[in-house]
Amino acid sequence: MDLLGALHQALSSETGPDWLSDEDAFCRHFGVPYEDFAEVASCLDQGQRDLLDRTLEVNPEAAVLWVLHMEEVEH
Repeated sequence: MDLLGALHQALSSETGPDWLSDEDAFCRHFGVPYEDFAEVASCLDQGQRDLLDRTLEVNPEAAVLWVLHMEEVEH
């Protein structure tokens, strides 16, 4: 499953906290807009995407926090 597909599946879940299905709730919960998360997530390499996909399946909050705490690395 691709990154955006996995993220969409996790965020569209009918169970769980409201931030999984509501972008305003996402912003209140994490302190950043969903778009910020999506922007960082779109820069992940394939290994990181695979890890994110697996983490989203078992713990979406941990997956989001992991991405939000990444720092940009200059090459």
